[in-house]
Amino acid sequence: MQCSQGLNIEVDRILEIACVITDGKLTKSLEGPDIVINQSKECLDSMGEWVDRKCFAKYNYREDAEKQVLAFVNRHVGTQTPLLAGNSIYVDLMFLKKYMPNLASIFPHVLVDVSSVTALCLRWFPKEKKKAPAKVKKHRAMDDIKESIMELKYYKENY
Repeated sequence: MQCSQGLNIEVDRILEIACVITDGKLTKSLEGPDIVINQSKECLDSMGEWVDRKCFAKYNYREDAEKQVLAFVNRHVGTQTPLLAGNSIYVDLMFLKKYMPNLASIFPHVLVDVSSVTALCLRWFPKEKKKAPAKVKKHRAMDDIKESIMELKYYKENY
């Protein structure tokens, strides 16, 4: 699961949230909600040039988005403890704790930070890291999740 957002938790807001559930071996995945969240024009204007305002003209409310993602995770994970995973995922968790606390509360303190795995592989296996799949970095939630999964699969299969 991953949320697209800015980096200042006091100013920026969650613009969209998406969720993909995978098994521990990354062999199966189930795409969940991919939701654009309503924000004011002032909020969007304060978030910088990378925000494509046309993408965020749809209206889903944060509370509804939180409920949809929480219901999806609960329905498909069951009694297992879900782990939050992605690149620099601690930032996403900070935003979830502030703006979607019910959803944040289902995740344990353990995070799967793909950025940390990348940093280690770069230092331990620099030649192999050069063969890792390139990122497009579209800054859309579902795209970022899929890139993180693809990157983690590469590391799992090659290290």
